[in-house]
Amino acid sequence: MKTVFKNLLALSIASIITSQAAHATVPLSDYEYIGYQGQKVAAQKGSFTVPENRAKPNGKQLELTFVKFPTTSKKPGNPIVYLSGGPGGSATGTAKRKRFEMFKQLTQVSDVILFDQRGTGLSNQNSGCVGTKPDLASPTIWQEAITQVRKDIKDCVTLWQDMGIDLAGYNTKESAADLVALTNALGSKKINLWGISYGSHLAFTTAKYHPQIIDKMVLASLEGLSHTIKSPQRVDDLITQVSDLLANREDTKEKYPNLKADLSQVMQQLKAEPQIVTTRIMGSKELVKVGISDVDVQFTLSYIFLVDPEYLAKLPRIVADMKAGNFAEIGTYVGTIKSRAGSYNPMSVAMDSASGIDKIRWQQVLQEAKTSLVGRTTNFPYPDINDLVPVADLGDNFRQEITNSIIPSLFVAGTFDGRTLYQSQVELAKGFKNGSVLTVEGGGHNVYMTSPKIGEKVVQFLQGKSVPSQTIQLAALDFE
Repeated sequence: MKTVFKNLLALSIASIITSQAAHATVPLSDYEYIGYQGQKVAAQKGSFTVPENRAKPNGKQLELTFVKFPTTSKKPGNPIVYLSGGPGGSATGTAKRKRFEMFKQLTQVSDVILFDQRGTGLSNQNSGCVGTKPDLASPTIWQEAITQVRKDIKDCVTLWQDMGIDLAGYNTKESAADLVALTNALGSKKINLWGISYGSHLAFTTAKYHPQIIDKMVLASLEGLSHTIKSPQRVDDLITQVSDLLANREDTKEKYPNLKADLSQVMQQLKAEPQIVTTRIMGSKELVKVGISDVDVQFTLSYIFLVDPEYLAKLPRIVADMKAGNFAEIGTYVGTIKSRAGSYNPMSVAMDSASGIDKIRWQQVLQEAKTSLVGRTTNFPYPDINDLVPVADLGDNFRQEITNSIIPSLFVAGTFDGRTLYQSQVELAKGFKNGSVLTVEGGGHNVYMTSPKIGEKVVQFLQGKSVPSQTIQLAALDFE
């Protein structure tokens, strides 16, 4: 009997050891996290290692780091892992801005994990590259801009390779595999994914290749597996939507009867006769000369005015000013974009290049760009630089969207989002049987903090409560 008991005890101990080994956690150290207004969180920090390139398991290793905001719940759910946008955004950096309040709000559900993806934030062991800064005073010519950025990327790739960076290891499938490693490091069987923009691209990749680790997903400003390169026509559709809104609102219809036609007229004038103005760029009091072409205005549409409503509201007045020959204010935005150009992040460059675009969609984008008011600026400089980046295209099978997932998912989509277009987001959501959409009427790309109702619905959903598709109405835009 004693022998039998000893054998059973040995088997029991072995079972416990095996279980612990399968779900081992990494050591965590105390870490004081400071939010955007000096708020302090008694957090914890942990790290784990993964291959830089899993095709070379004995090669260079990366140390990936996360910060944990401990839950206040007595019955917590699975950890909530934040996936930042970009690619290139940092979770620990994002939480230092206004979204900090939502990070804290979600701790009432479970632990919140600020996971810095490979090549970002606390998980970044790489160096960026500074290329040629555009001449502020020179109006931008599209082909010259492409030629210059290709030269920059060629030089940057050489620099990164000399530094020992294996760019082939920086793609979204590798990052999805990192989430499997993170799940193990957290000692959890499943995690909840919470992300935005490129973070949703990573979440969709994980849902496609590693669905077993996902409990629930909350994703905003959706970027599908085939949507790294956006549709110029759908951006134009948003401009039409705003133009029609202005033409039909009592307070704007006389002042802005046809925004789209006025914008088109201004673009044609700038194409024929670019302007040079003396103005100030954001964050500087110094007067500088700024050259403005039609392409420069296209860039401001793609990266400023059509991103979020606070800038969209300024667009009709600025277009009216340009029509009247006043280019000082648009010059501020053009100069700001130019002053920030010419810097490259190896993770960002490699990730977008690897996700790529299929040949049929690329031909469609080229065709749409011929008549679109934004041309091809929304996707600059991709895919024009892809052939210079030593990464393997993830392929058309990777880019096939998810069509029949059972993962419970809550999607948050703004109707004024010019980066990840609303119509595209709704189409992506249809691939999830247990998915629902929070339509934020009047919301832009950075949509999470635009209404307290969004945070409330996200908490309810992650608590396991039903959150059906519905519309959250924001205040009507004040077009100054």
